[in-house]
Amino acid sequence: MKIAQKTFKKFLFYIFPQLKLVHNFSKKVTGLKNTKKKYRIIKMRLSLKIIVGSACSFLFIILIGFILFPHVIKSQVKKMVNLKPGQDIREMFLKVPFPLSFKVYIFSVVNPDEVQKGAMPILEEKGPFCYQEWKTKINVEDIDGDDTISYDPVDTFIEMSEPGCAAFDTEVNIAHPMILGMVNTISRQKPGALTLANKAIKSIWLNPMSLFITVKARDVLFDGVTINCGVQDFAGKAICTQLKGEPSLKHISEDDLEFSLLGPKNATPGKRIKAFRGSQDFHLVGRIVTYDTKFKMEVWNDTKCDVIFGTDGTIFPPMLKKEEGLASFSPDLCRALVAKFKTQTKYDGIPVSYYDASLGDQSKNPEDACYCTTPQTCLKKGLMDLYKCAGIPIYVSQPHFYDSDESYLKGVRGLKPEVEKHAIRILFEPLTGSPVSARKRLQFNMPLEPNPKVEIFHNFTPTILPIFWVEEGVDLNNTFTKPLKTLFLMKKIVTIMKYTVLLVSLAGLGAGIYLHVRPDESMTVTTVNKVKPEENGTKITKTIDDDMMDGLEKNGYREEKY
Repeated sequence: MKIAQKTFKKFLFYIFPQLKLVHNFSKKVTGLKNTKKKYRIIKMRLSLKIIVGSACSFLFIILIGFILFPHVIKSQVKKMVNLKPGQDIREMFLKVPFPLSFKVYIFSVVNPDEVQKGAMPILEEKGPFCYQEWKTKINVEDIDGDDTISYDPVDTFIEMSEPGCAAFDTEVNIAHPMILGMVNTISRQKPGALTLANKAIKSIWLNPMSLFITVKARDVLFDGVTINCGVQDFAGKAICTQLKGEPSLKHISEDDLEFSLLGPKNATPGKRIKAFRGSQDFHLVGRIVTYDTKFKMEVWNDTKCDVIFGTDGTIFPPMLKKEEGLASFSPDLCRALVAKFKTQTKYDGIPVSYYDASLGDQSKNPEDACYCTTPQTCLKKGLMDLYKCAGIPIYVSQPHFYDSDESYLKGVRGLKPEVEKHAIRILFEPLTGSPVSARKRLQFNMPLEPNPKVEIFHNFTPTILPIFWVEEGVDLNNTFTKPLKTLFLMKKIVTIMKYTVLLVSLAGLGAGIYLHVRPDESMTVTTVNKVKPEENGTKITKTIDDDMMDGLEKNGYREEKY
């Protein structure tokens, strides 16, 4: 039967050659349909693979890069930042392994004789006088019940001679701190005793003609200036009896004492501090619970200002929010200073936050008003009276009256406040709670006022007289910043990788979906133009397939290229 069909087909193709052309074209079209089916199947399988692979990559990077990795980093930081025994950070907390930079600048009065007669003081800044400050904590005790640690802080100062530092034998002209402090204190506490104080000054200081003395920087800062208390008159003995009971004065003999501005702090244990260790709640690490065994101060006019909060400044909790600020308690000021976030910056390649602090404005800001000694004697912006804290009228400000009311700057000459030199600032890495660079700057001033009951105070023009200012600073070197840089390098690499994988995954998903839903590509048959020989002067042109060429050539057709 098949043989007969083939024989009949050949016979027809011989009689009618055009039928062979139609037959061949039909076979080609059938083959194209089968190819399209196979192409569609292959296309669907490839697009599904791309979609599934991209979706898996997307979910993986979200889980690992955006959820798991940050959680692991924070978890490790929480474990590391606590003060329990055995932790590396505890050892650094108890003994800071490097010295802080401690610099002192003294304001020397250029025109002491004129000031004594009522002229405005002209000041010349002398310094810096440079020291290393070593911070340690002794008599350490752990209390597991409330997760706290108690200790006595000790600051030790060592002279440093290095380029840019002034010689410690430099002479300065300053208002005698003991005489000025004593007269101002008696004026507030017992004004009726000023006449007695005037006689005692003449006796102890050998009838001085001026409030100002010339003294070496080394002596007035740490070594000491002698007070001769071997006097026999009633007024002198009465004042000396009180002076001998002052713990801040050094006894060098039975009759003689020494005073210095910073000597009492040197290598002397401070009042006991109790702070949280942070092993139960990392947000509390370093926060002071009690100072001198008390949960709050008993100094100011309001319990709000007596609240003890913040750390001692050597440690802060990790992962602090910007709006929380950096609170550190300062025993010298009987209060906490809160540094507020300003901007983002970098330190040694590490992204950090810039914070600065101020002393507020107790004359205008309700939250600062409780630091006033009395409502009538509130100081203006930038100054704070430490009378209730230190026991003598000392006014603290930022150096050169930076960020203070202009009236204080106009009361003297020779000051030039600058933000870079005189502001309180901290560069803080928030993830680990690390201060990488800091400058704590405070200026100590005393009121200079006329007093008719004390001879050498008769002619003064009222002003706030700067005495000296200090800068306590730290800049972590590569030894201590290297772990931070390694951490942030790892975070940077992971960030680049996770966003790269995320973008590639999203691009893959888009490409896979497009391949899956787009229409099938059309498959075309390429044709060429064939021309029949001229008949009776007329050219006959036909468009046919290459597969038909054999049959056409047999019937007198030829290819014409044009």
